Amino acid sequence: MRCTLYLQYFSKDIPRSKGRRLSRSVLANFSEERLRRILEEAGISYEVRDCYYPRIPWQKTKMYVLDSNLKKTSILKLIEKKL
Repeated sequence: MRCTLYLQYFSKDIPRSKGRRLSRSVLANFSEERLRRILEEAGISYEVRDCYYPRIPWQKTKMYVLDSNLKKTSILKLIEKKL
């Protein structure tokens, strides 16, 4: 099963209404390198693409296309615990 994670999900600068999926307190130590390390430790294969996030189409970002049997919410909870 494939799912996508936009970097906007992890941006502490935008509100939840614009797409942030995790709490700001958890995201204080967030970096792309840590995200990649967490995905690799969990054994989740991914591909990084440049894109525009639908809720903020004027801002260029990156999208992680994951190939995993887990649901997106389960993956986000896993990332939240490891941050």
